[in-house]
Amino acid sequence: MPPITRRFSLNSHICAILTFFVAISIGVTLIIRLEKSAAIEDRLVTTELASLQIHTIEDKLAHALSATYAVASLVKDRKGKVDDFDSFADHLLEYHPGISALYLAPDGITTNVVPAYWRKYGLGINLLTDPSRKTETLLAKNTNQLTLAGPLTLKRGSIGIIGRLPVYLKAESGQEQFWGMISVVITLESILKESGLLSMAQRGHDYELWRIDPATGSKQTIDKSTHFDGQNTVHQKLTLPNAVWYLDVVNSNSNQPLTGLYVKCSIVFLISLMLACMVKLLLNTRTQKRNLETIVTDRTREVAAREADLSRAQSISATGSWIADNYDQIHCSNEAYHILKLPIGSNVDCETIFKRIHPEDQKKVIQHWNQSLTQFCAVEFRLSIDGEIIWIHSQIALDRSSNGELIRRIGTIQNITDRKRIEDDLRIAAIAFEGQEGMVITDEHRNILRVNKAFTRITGYSREEALGKTTSLLKSGMHGSSYYKDMSEQLQLHGFWQGEIWNRRKNGEIYPEWLTITAVRSQDGKTINYVGTMLDITQRKATEAKLEHLAYHDPLTGLANRRLLLDRLQHALASNMRNKRHGAILFLDLDNFKTINDINGHGTGDMLLQQVAKRLSESVGKADTLARIGGDEFALILEGISDNLRETAIRAKSSASQIIEKLKQPYFIDGHEYHTTASIGIDFFSADTYSADELLKQVEVAMYEAKSSGGDTLCFFDPIMLSIVTARATMEADIRTGIYQQQFLLYYQPQVNSAGKLIGAEALLRWQHPLKGMISPADFIPLAEESGLIIPLGTWILKTACQQLRAWSSDRQTASLTMAVNVSAKQFRQPDFVKSVLSTIEEIGIDARKLKLELTESLLVDDIEETICKMNQLKAHGVCFSLDDFGTGYSSLSYLKRLPLDQLKIDQSFVRDILIDPNDAAITRTIIGLGKSLGLAVIAEGVETEAQLAFLQSQDCHAFQGYLFGKPAPELNMLRKLVSA
Repeated sequence: MPPITRRFSLNSHICAILTFFVAISIGVTLIIRLEKSAAIEDRLVTTELASLQIHTIEDKLAHALSATYAVASLVKDRKGKVDDFDSFADHLLEYHPGISALYLAPDGITTNVVPAYWRKYGLGINLLTDPSRKTETLLAKNTNQLTLAGPLTLKRGSIGIIGRLPVYLKAESGQEQFWGMISVVITLESILKESGLLSMAQRGHDYELWRIDPATGSKQTIDKSTHFDGQNTVHQKLTLPNAVWYLDVVNSNSNQPLTGLYVKCSIVFLISLMLACMVKLLLNTRTQKRNLETIVTDRTREVAAREADLSRAQSISATGSWIADNYDQIHCSNEAYHILKLPIGSNVDCETIFKRIHPEDQKKVIQHWNQSLTQFCAVEFRLSIDGEIIWIHSQIALDRSSNGELIRRIGTIQNITDRKRIEDDLRIAAIAFEGQEGMVITDEHRNILRVNKAFTRITGYSREEALGKTTSLLKSGMHGSSYYKDMSEQLQLHGFWQGEIWNRRKNGEIYPEWLTITAVRSQDGKTINYVGTMLDITQRKATEAKLEHLAYHDPLTGLANRRLLLDRLQHALASNMRNKRHGAILFLDLDNFKTINDINGHGTGDMLLQQVAKRLSESVGKADTLARIGGDEFALILEGISDNLRETAIRAKSSASQIIEKLKQPYFIDGHEYHTTASIGIDFFSADTYSADELLKQVEVAMYEAKSSGGDTLCFFDPIMLSIVTARATMEADIRTGIYQQQFLLYYQPQVNSAGKLIGAEALLRWQHPLKGMISPADFIPLAEESGLIIPLGTWILKTACQQLRAWSSDRQTASLTMAVNVSAKQFRQPDFVKSVLSTIEEIGIDARKLKLELTESLLVDDIEETICKMNQLKAHGVCFSLDDFGTGYSSLSYLKRLPLDQLKIDQSFVRDILIDPNDAAITRTIIGLGKSLGLAVIAEGVETEAQLAFLQSQDCHAFQGYLFGKPAPELNMLRKLVSA
């Protein structure tokens, strides 16, 4: 043997021996560390399992013991008399299946038990003295806490635990007095089974559940597994009501014999030996490797040439190839990288490609990828790369070993985006041709070459019947030759024609059609085809007619609407101007329609309006125009009645009277009878009348005048009415402006007692108009009430009065004064009235007891319950109430005694003639006596003379207001004089 060969052989033996010893050293060290880690992990798992088991047992016991609290609540609610204990306990037992029985022990002696078949066990036992029970019982009583006893051997033979809860009832002296005990019996086996403790041994963990017996102080085992030996245990404490249990757990697999360790060491020895042999073999194959390198280099050169040819072929066909191993690593060709828009040579896996697949195709690709495990598979999907959509056709085949095991997947991907676009264009063209519009294609001589299904549906001609015929097949005969000549000229000139045409169906029916014709020309400009698109517009024509009717008619009654009425009225004015004749217009409004509508619902109201419209239609002539112009308002135009105004008035009044009488007749709707009347305004028009809007406005004013007269009547328009309405509208606008520009003021009129001492003031509203000067409240308050402007005015009055009251409170002389503020019925009925008053009081910071709201008797007419509720809410915060103008309106003593009033106010109409009118004197005495009997203060307003004051004082009235003490003033100066006086 040559020296080099011997040296190489010697070195391979030494390397193999060294490898053996290094490998066996590493293996033994690794085994030791793994064994230690396994032991630590085992103890952590055991600790976590024990802790989980403790929480489970605590939860199960807490759930079962919670029944004692439910029974204790029942005992306390019944003051110790629990007559329905049996039914209550039965329901508890259904909810707590782990409970065997529930005991009642008044004074510690068990007297009742549920279920009934337990009654032969334990009844009559004194838990406080019985040797086996008194320890836990006394502990529960002394600590006033639920206490757990057991485990105990129950008389029924099973092992159980007993929870005892002491019950204390509050005696008349207010001290807690011991009533007795409530006991719950729980079968230990059921609790342990529900908590899963009994199955721990089956899962490889032995355990022992134990406690310290409170009677003996020794360890008492509650339950333990068969093979528990008490070594290397995990110790956990279980805290229960007045008791502590302990759970010891050990992994039964932790004490395995050393056989496993021996096996592991043997494996390490074998592996080390194998590594040594492998090192020796590797060193021996070095020479063989050098020989193989030359062969591999030659073969690699050949493979590179073949791959270059394959890559060029793939580039020409836009087809790439790929190979995926069992680790989902994918090796791509250059063309595949190009298609996927990835750098050539980059790492590619399934996740890389999956991210590039369009989200809508990902599910389909995954299905085909999985199917490729059993069969050859081809799929088309989309790539979404940087906003660009690329269509891919992919094929997948499998490469398996001789025994059938999967080695790899082989596949191709081809960019088919251009092909897909062509297919989409063809599909869109086909769908468009078979759309809802009829399509017909002809040659240059109008011979039909192709039609779609919509053509057949519209015309009635089938495809076979139409092909080869000319388009004159559809002519209706309603258009002259000039019409078709113009169509041909337009096509020849522009290559396009569009418009409405009347055509004839196969069944002879003539129908309207929207036709579009487009000429198709060759490259040299010669027309070779015509493409016609037709749309049946029969329904559209009908809809247009219906919409035109709806635009001018009321949909509920079918009568003309306001728009058509104005149009007809303007035409009537123009006609009368030419004919020099007079006409009339009637404006009708139902008197009590809103009440019927609100009480019986909008459905009944609509049917009533329809019957009214029918009766009105029967009362008018064909030349007259009847319209519903909104809600329950109707208008009637009587056109060209006469050239004599007197005859016109007689005719208009006669028509209106007939309508009023006809509408009085009862209406029958859904078996119920309804009645309504009408108020009608009448106005005339002639050649001098030039505006329909003006005329309608005037007759509406006349209608409102008829309605204000009580309804069920008619009224002719008088220009004075319009001036009144205009004046009211002007004043309403001025009130709005006055509120915005703060033109309103508050004056204060003093209120005094019998000694002449100032006790308060009433806030009175005044309006300082910049042009009209001071306007009386009698002129604008009613309009403010009617228009709803009294609400913002009332809010401003309350806030301003409260600010003045706060200013008075800062002065020693006026700190005790009260402020009376009038509140309108409409303001009081606002849903947020209480909230608004309280927020104002809180915002300004006044004493609510010094604020007195004056209400009128009109509040008692409607919704007295809501009125009382709001007053009580404000009363609870200290606000006072005075009933203003008492005796002048609606007074009900039954409601008066329920209202939380503080004061009655005698109206000045009684005080004015109190000395000369015995009736006023009697009413005044009655009001004062009524106030005293109801415990209410009484104040008289309008006191102007000393004689009136003396009379009121003689009748035991001690609060006054009037000019005798001072007129209303905007400032506090006059009030200060009264105080100083």
